[in-house]
Amino acid sequence: QLLRNEAYRRLNALSPLSLSTFDNFSLEYYDTAPLREGAASPRRRMEDILGYCQRYAQSFSPASPNLLLQGATGLGKTHLSLAIANAAIEKGFGVVYGSTQNIVSKLEKERFGRGAEEDEDSEAHLISCDLLILDDLGTEFTTSFSTAAVYNCINSRIMAGRPTIISTNLSMRELEKSYSERFVSRIMGHYVRLEFLGRDVRQRRRGW
Repeated sequence: QLLRNEAYRRLNALSPLSLSTFDNFSLEYYDTAPLREGAASPRRRMEDILGYCQRYAQSFSPASPNLLLQGATGLGKTHLSLAIANAAIEKGFGVVYGSTQNIVSKLEKERFGRGAEEDEDSEAHLISCDLLILDDLGTEFTTSFSTAAVYNCINSRIMAGRPTIISTNLSMRELEKSYSERFVSRIMGHYVRLEFLGRDVRQRRRGW
């Protein structure tokens, strides 16, 4: 258990886990007017997503469903995924959070012998942890290794029945182009999609 906790500590060392909670997620930056006629307003959509994520966190277990948080930059995907992570950690579950780029880079260094620790096996921890959160899928530098590493991680966790949360700015079509039709098929068949709406919250906070 101590070794596992230390592995999680190393993998989470660069993540802002303590900065994002449900309590400091504000809906005031989301418009009340629909983006198109007949559609739900961004605020209504985000109220629904916030409620879903809160219920997901409250009842989290290793049997919880996979989530795909999808939408443009600055809409709160990372914030809500970290809020779920914090709740899961408080329940005593092993959580690994990281940007896909950082995780792929770490796996590549270990695979090709450039890791800092000879005994590290991040891939095993990524597959076996109670909850894995892959942030910003699609922003990593795409290579044959990165594509295979991401697919293997996601597919292995699906096969093992362990929940994963993915956030991405890419549409399903863009995901298929960046990865593969097989990859998108796995996501569509095994993930609950939460599509975020609105304008960049970070810019609105600055008054842009």
